[in-house]
Amino acid sequence: MSRRRRPLPLSPEAAHPLDDDNLLHEIMLRLPPQPPYLLRASTVSKRWRRLATDPKFLRRFRIHHRKPPLLGVFSCTRGDISFRSTLDPPYRIPPERFSLSLPIRSNQMCLDVRHGRVLIDDGMRSRVIVWDPITDESCVLAFLPQFSHTGIYCGAVLCAASDQGHVHGACHSSPFKVVAIISGEHDDDLSDEDDDYEPFVLAIVYSSETGMWSDVISTTILGRGIDFSLRSTLVGNTLNWLLNSPFMLEFDLEAQSLAVTRTPPGAPRGDNVQIIQAEDGGIGIANLSGPSLRMWDRKVDSDGLNTWVFRKSLELQNILGLESRIEKGKSSILHYVEDVKAILLQVRSSVYMVQLESLQSKKLFKSSQKCIYRPFTSLYTEGVLSSLKQKQLFTG
Repeated sequence: MSRRRRPLPLSPEAAHPLDDDNLLHEIMLRLPPQPPYLLRASTVSKRWRRLATDPKFLRRFRIHHRKPPLLGVFSCTRGDISFRSTLDPPYRIPPERFSLSLPIRSNQMCLDVRHGRVLIDDGMRSRVIVWDPITDESCVLAFLPQFSHTGIYCGAVLCAASDQGHVHGACHSSPFKVVAIISGEHDDDLSDEDDDYEPFVLAIVYSSETGMWSDVISTTILGRGIDFSLRSTLVGNTLNWLLNSPFMLEFDLEAQSLAVTRTPPGAPRGDNVQIIQAEDGGIGIANLSGPSLRMWDRKVDSDGLNTWVFRKSLELQNILGLESRIEKGKSSILHYVEDVKAILLQVRSSVYMVQLESLQSKKLFKSSQKCIYRPFTSLYTEGVLSSLKQKQLFTG
């Protein structure tokens, strides 16, 4: 009877495959982009931390995922800005971790959140504040003297990085731009005739690279009176705002020009209309009417003119997994999440996120407040990962 041979001992390399830095980097690269995963991997050992915070690896990590995840929303009312995490427990971010160190006054308002920065209007002091919630750094920008008495109607903040391969969402050390929109009415002969009034819109752009505001850019608008939606949407190199008329305002960041275009014929006005990205990467419109979310895409016809093409209608009851039909007046659009192509909706007292490509939905939280919600997305840099660990960011 022959004896069974004992298996040969494994080589150190085969016994411990994670001792290979390249293999461990490849595993880390495939972790989900939400903060807990990479952060917790970095706490395993000094070696894992060194690998997880390596700048070259983090750049690969951002390029691999491309789209920064939604970390939460800033609830904005006049005089108050607070953070609400949308991550699943136990990884929710406590509100105090993203709390503005500068005092918020009753007249201040959050205008925009994009590319990891928050734009706050401080009109009484003729200035705006750009704040990075993760690093808690802020930059105060005084208005141009000619606009110090008018304030701004709406505005936008965005990353201005131009290096090849840059992925928005980890823009904390990158230059930024602020676009401020101002409006009013001309009355050339000071008469009371309606035809003598000519509404106009002005735009000025601040660049952190130059530390200066641009020259004034202007255009006129048909009709009398201007009311802007406070929600801007960045599509390609164009910032877009809805107006109170059947028009939308477009600001081309490259050409530094303003244009006014029509919204789809018959599309309702008001808070339940939102500019989104079309399927081809252009401009689209979404409208929420009771249980249905309808979408249009802007196309160029054979004559070279813009036209609106109906895309589809979504029945939200099934997508959200609701047992009862959504009554009219019980739902509203809160915001469009550009980075993940999703819409934030409030149905009754619950806030949902609906992915417009996959049609997947997630219930984020309950809210009985009437306020503006601005989505906050972010990815990593070496400094951010270190900062988050020092702050003991997560509750779990």
